[in-house]
Amino acid sequence: MAQVSPHAAGAIPQAVHRQALEWQVTFWSGEVTPHERTAFRRWLAADPLHERAWRDVQRVDDMLAAVPAGVGSRVLRLPGAGVGARPDARRGRRNVLRALGWLAAGGVLALGVRETPQWRTASADHATRSGERRDFVMDDGTRVSLNTATAVDIRLDAERRLVVLHHGEILVDTAPDGRPFFVQTPYGRLQALGTRFSVRRSDSAIHVAVFEGAVEIRPRDEPALRRRVDAGTQTRFDSRAIAPGRPADPLETAWTRGLLVAERMRLADFLGQLGRHRPGVVRCDPAIAELVVSGVYPLDDTDRVLAALAEALPVRVEYTTAYWVTVRARRTAL
Repeated sequence: MAQVSPHAAGAIPQAVHRQALEWQVTFWSGEVTPHERTAFRRWLAADPLHERAWRDVQRVDDMLAAVPAGVGSRVLRLPGAGVGARPDARRGRRNVLRALGWLAAGGVLALGVRETPQWRTASADHATRSGERRDFVMDDGTRVSLNTATAVDIRLDAERRLVVLHHGEILVDTAPDGRPFFVQTPYGRLQALGTRFSVRRSDSAIHVAVFEGAVEIRPRDEPALRRRVDAGTQTRFDSRAIAPGRPADPLETAWTRGLLVAERMRLADFLGQLGRHRPGVVRCDPAIAELVVSGVYPLDDTDRVLAALAEALPVRVEYTTAYWVTVRARRTAL
């Protein structure tokens, strides 16, 4: 009997819609390789949710077909605009997203495009792509570092200072100011109490690490619940609860120096961290997930890191495409 995904009959997660949209942008680019087509077919067959999300996106594609070529086609079908676009083609992908935003504003895209990381990256005040990091200084003097694939908006007025974290990770070094400083996330709000701290959003929670001063956490759906997190402590919270605090790891901010530091880290966790710093997908074979990785690795050359893993561990790296990588157990010689 065929197995059915436990989510097949329910709502399609935003992450799955995002994947389907990325594949559609790839096909719109007009530069789809045979390997990418094979990877797409594998993705489509992996879960009934993928097929449902793809059908939703195809309904949008049908509507876009009605847009006059002189208005939409020249913009949407820019070369190099697909998933994992080359560095010299990233501008084309951004133009695709702006075109999608123009259509969404007219009510054409009803799939929550405005909530996807692609839309947020294209429209945010400050944003980074996969593999990109940068710093900026707010008007009040606060320094904010953006990790890979991060998008934030800034709101300053006479009463408050606010950073809205849509996705990704930030390191904040607040400047002295009479106005309170907040970071707003989908799961709740943090108030900085004269501090240096990091905030990272995952699919289900917010991770907070405090290095100086303190932060107060207020989950979105439990307004009466507040917790102070002091320097040297990290925790996680969602919209209803805050996990117990534990010692903060100062190595977590090594990304600001372009480094990934591993101290006896599970290979699956290491690849999960590395995958955030390159476009596409990095998968780990469950058979080797518990292998241990230690060392200091450069984030600006993830292919070099993958090659180093293959030399140091009994693993091999398979590139279905440049943007679909699987790390598997090394074959033994016959």
